[in-house]
Amino acid sequence: MSELIEQLLKMKAPSQCKSYFIGLERGRTWADGDGDYLEIKEWSEFGGSDYRNVELPGDEEMHYHVLNAESEIEWTQFVRGWIDGVKGSKSQLF
Repeated sequence: MSELIEQLLKMKAPSQCKSYFIGLERGRTWADGDGDYLEIKEWSEFGGSDYRNVELPGDEEMHYHVLNAESEIEWTQFVRGWIDGVKGSKSQLF
């Protein structure tokens, strides 16, 4: 787990910003590690604005639940950050 996520999880109160930044970091981590080129491209082109019913790939939803058990995280902000993290990852440079 990244230092940023560890620091944010210490804040126990729910927060939209905390949820977004944790999602942002998880999205970058996924794109730079587990995501394949086609999945990354697909998520980078995501144009929706309703994040409530988004199904994240692989184990990413499980990661959300594990992090949420440690410190309350809002799903919609987490997903919004996750998608932005994928869009801004190093993997987008190729």
